[in-house]
Amino acid sequence: MCDSLEEKFGAWELFEEVWERVVDTATEKEVNKNSPNTLFEALKLFRNEITTTHLTECRLKLKLSTDGKDNIKADHARAMGNVLFHPKVKRYIEAVKRYNESISFSEKGSEARALAYANRSAVCYELHQYQECLDNIRLARESNYPARLVDKLNKREKAARDALEDVVRGKKNAGGSEPDVDAPKQLSLSYDGSHLVPQAVNCLELQTSEEFGRFVATTRDLKAGDVVIIEKPFCTLLLDVYRLVRCDFCHQERLFNLIPCEGCTVAMYCSEECMTQAYQRYHRYECPVIRDMWRIFTKIPVMAMRTVTTGIASFDHNLHDMRKHLQDMDESKVDGFTMDWTKATPRDVYETVHVLITNYEKRDPKDLAHRTFFAIIIYDLLVARSELGPECNNDPDISSLVMQLLLKHLQTTPMNMHSQYYMDYQPEEKLYEIMNYASACFPLLSMINHSCAPNLTRVTLHDGRCAAVISRPISKGGQLYDNYGQHHSLMPVRERRAKLLTQYKFLCNCEACVNNYPLYNELPSINVSRYGLIDSADIHAQLVLHQPKIAAELLPKLSQYLNNIGHQYPRYECPILEILQSLNLFAYVLII
Repeated sequence: MCDSLEEKFGAWELFEEVWERVVDTATEKEVNKNSPNTLFEALKLFRNEITTTHLTECRLKLKLSTDGKDNIKADHARAMGNVLFHPKVKRYIEAVKRYNESISFSEKGSEARALAYANRSAVCYELHQYQECLDNIRLARESNYPARLVDKLNKREKAARDALEDVVRGKKNAGGSEPDVDAPKQLSLSYDGSHLVPQAVNCLELQTSEEFGRFVATTRDLKAGDVVIIEKPFCTLLLDVYRLVRCDFCHQERLFNLIPCEGCTVAMYCSEECMTQAYQRYHRYECPVIRDMWRIFTKIPVMAMRTVTTGIASFDHNLHDMRKHLQDMDESKVDGFTMDWTKATPRDVYETVHVLITNYEKRDPKDLAHRTFFAIIIYDLLVARSELGPECNNDPDISSLVMQLLLKHLQTTPMNMHSQYYMDYQPEEKLYEIMNYASACFPLLSMINHSCAPNLTRVTLHDGRCAAVISRPISKGGQLYDNYGQHHSLMPVRERRAKLLTQYKFLCNCEACVNNYPLYNELPSINVSRYGLIDSADIHAQLVLHQPKIAAELLPKLSQYLNNIGHQYPRYECPILEILQSLNLFAYVLII
């Protein structure tokens, strides 16, 4: 994990300051500062004044500034990399991150960029990444590498070619390379997929009730270990701390191969193809604003913008078509579980995102003002710097559409966003930990309700898709339950309910809350004389070594045990076994 961008200036703190000022103004008309009437009056004043009285002040306080290449910053980052690369330090990975930062700041064709590529090639050589070393030498030459240093580069190139030939020759002499046992495995659905929704098994239905709202149920019995959904995200967002390590588009870790966007100093890509795809899908709008976005906001507002920009791309960047389509759309008829995904257009897919729950009617005035404030700041940035500016400035309807979309997805994002994970090796502990590297929007998975005692787990696959895997038996007609971060074994009921009410706007009445399930250490144990004893510590010790072969052997045994004890839930063994099942799948399907 690398350092984030410059220290963030608190957009939330700025909102608090402005909100208090507006509330004080509204209070002059009301006796009670905290009364609902005063707060709604404040919200009305806030919406009217923020675009005029306060917006200029906000721009100054947030220190908003256009992004641009800067060879001085590039040289400084490269110098930091050189310190880390020094023979007495040898922090090679950290050095490469600084060289990548230098590449992202440097001007195209500059000596600063050429030197950063050359220095990255030196790290590659030391780490025996010979092909990557040669690739970086090529990039250095294409970036006008200085003639005064070319002899050094030529020597490294020859040494890398000789070393690469030795590696190839050694493999041939050994009778060819061994099969890649660590390549990611292909996870598949446990039952036939729906003919309309091939990414989900055909027994899943989206249902509606007054108690649960929209929810996903099964028309057949499901077992622990069953894979019921494998969904591709509508859009994703690489977390800022990985911008110098992973490709901004495909999110694959390509530390030694990243190339920069020429329009900003943030996005880096593993190939020209990924750069082109990113530009077409979202970056054409985000390029001039993304550095400020990450500096002043957390991931939720940035993800909301990504959802909007990807949505616009889904309509071939035609905002007039998008506006008409959304006006004519009957939201009550949009159902991702009955839509024909085999024929779905990008705008059809966006429909399933557009109808995700906002809980607008449940939000208090301050919450709405906070999201309005963020929407206005993002809108202001996009209109001032991106190609959306002329259309919004010349057409009030388009301006209104963009603003409405930003405000809408600032509400849907925290309700529906999912994290994507990878296995990160911790050398000191000599084990792997699950780490969050990106956020994603999955329309089908977002339909699954929360329970503090969930019956499924989500697993990120190597290609960015997400698999929903059953973690304890579900009877025919039963509802599928995800966990939104508050599990009964880790958090008492009052605290869980408070957190869920704050973020998701519902009072949880799941089985764990209604029955007040105890915390992990207080749970009763299973009857080992009947169901046997499973050594969870030993399984964990094997799984954290991340050996797919071992994981493949353990997975069916673990699933069967979860099925045997599932009807006794909750038991002391259940939470740890569910975690082990998740680790098992990560070890089986992910590559480091």
